[in-house]
Amino acid sequence: MATTGGWLGKLAGAAGEANKRAAAEKAERLAAPNILRPNEVSGEYDAGRVLMTTLGGEIRPLTADDLAAFRRNIQTTQKRLKGGITARKVLDLSWKDDRDRAQSQIRQAVPASASNGRVRFVTSAGPDSKVSRHHVTVEFMSYGAAVSAGTKTPLQAANWLRKQPLKFDCDCERHTFWFRYVSTIGGFNAGRAETGFPKIRNPRLTGVGCKHVLRVMAEVESAGTVALFLSKVITRARANDDGRATVRQTQKDAEAQLAANKRARNIMTTEDRQKASAAARDRRALARAVADAPTRPEKPTAASRRMAGSLNKAQLAMLSRMGLTESQIAAITAAGK
Repeated sequence: MATTGGWLGKLAGAAGEANKRAAAEKAERLAAPNILRPNEVSGEYDAGRVLMTTLGGEIRPLTADDLAAFRRNIQTTQKRLKGGITARKVLDLSWKDDRDRAQSQIRQAVPASASNGRVRFVTSAGPDSKVSRHHVTVEFMSYGAAVSAGTKTPLQAANWLRKQPLKFDCDCERHTFWFRYVSTIGGFNAGRAETGFPKIRNPRLTGVGCKHVLRVMAEVESAGTVALFLSKVITRARANDDGRATVRQTQKDAEAQLAANKRARNIMTTEDRQKASAAARDRRALARAVADAPTRPEKPTAASRRMAGSLNKAQLAMLSRMGLTESQIAAITAAGK
């Protein structure tokens, strides 16, 4: 795979690779012997099967109490995910470990192709992966509305679309064994539906996305490559009476995007963004205060030192740089006594 992107490989044939992996994963799932099925979760479990769980922190035989806990976890998860999921919500509900791995290991993702509102992305794989790349599918649920609305340009419609509810899928094992069931019961699964409860890997049904999905969601959140790609899809769809469109990324364009986006976008939750915004406001306020302060603060006089009492020269100098007068320094010191 000798391309500029390294892990990117050849985009020609990537769809076939993704389909082959999906077929192999489906066959493996159908052959799995220890699946906890929906009717068993609801109470028809035969204890003679001796299925195991890690609920509680260690692997042990599954009990009737565990089944009751599983049912509660399903209800809690469905309530939490009611109303669909957006790229921002995927990041917000993800595990910190997954976000950290996405930030450090999965540095880039590019859209490879689109069939209407269903876009397949290619990402790099982690350092210990058996493969060099992974395929993440994102289905933008409001695609039809974005195409049909004539009040927005294609780029404006694309920027609106990427903020709307979506579905997703990834071909990695993390998604398959930890999060596919969550996405299925949450109503945002864009791949094979999973009916087997993740009794070993994720019995509490927490988290939503693997590191590959999180990298893609960070790209969807950003008004850059993804918005431009979606605008191409919308432009082509608007030229067709049925509103349908198929777009394939060229190898040259994909490699150019990777070269232009060498710096990975930060994987940030809403809370992270709020903290970053607050820190930026503080930096701007400090910069304004420094700019407005006298360039050459007056040296503290003997009178101000007497008024300041216990303050040393360094502290007095700092207060002077902040633009405080001798009387203000005296007032501050008096208040602190």
